[in-house]
Amino acid sequence: MKVANAMVQSLLPLCFLLLSLARQPLLAAEPEPEPVVDKQGNKLIPGAGYYVWPLWGDNGGLSLGQTRNKTCPLDVIRDPEFIGLPLTLQAPGLDYIPTQTDLTIGFNVKTTCNQPTTWRLLKVGSGFWFISTGGESQALTSKFKIERLEGDHAYEIYSFKFCPSVPGVICAPVGTYTDADGTKVMAIGDDIETYYVRFQKVDTYAQEKDQGFTSA
Repeated sequence: MKVANAMVQSLLPLCFLLLSLARQPLLAAEPEPEPVVDKQGNKLIPGAGYYVWPLWGDNGGLSLGQTRNKTCPLDVIRDPEFIGLPLTLQAPGLDYIPTQTDLTIGFNVKTTCNQPTTWRLLKVGSGFWFISTGGESQALTSKFKIERLEGDHAYEIYSFKFCPSVPGVICAPVGTYTDADGTKVMAIGDDIETYYVRFQKVDTYAQEKDQGFTSA
């Protein structure tokens, strides 16, 4: 009986998420996967470190911060004054990162929370979720995708979305929510506009900066 109760409890979050998101209308068929590329036009490599920058500059990258009750787990935020933390992406069985494919996303850093930095969806209100950490690679709440902005001049412009490849769960764009303290938290939910980004490989950026200092 204890085993059966434990199984039921472990399935409750999954059932809740499916029921919550399944209320939304179904989306149209997604485009075919293609390689995600960085600012230099190179394919993103699983396990490599990348900065994630907004379209208008190299600051305002993604980072981690304490929000809500100022406790763990840490949430994914935008820091307008910071280059951001290195992000890693994993696509099982592939040697590059494609669009429209389930990905595991996390930060390549250690934190004081002593928890995985893998992204996961964390409910914080009715129909509203923060992108938080402490996720697991096989968990439904840790399945994210990357989508390219359509258009001839948007080749290196992308967005994240929560989009598990599971029937009944739709895609929801990841955008920015500004909390009461002014922190820009990555989230999905009503009135959350899509946040568009570019990728910069960490070692490539370091080489460019070193070259710049040398020639000065």
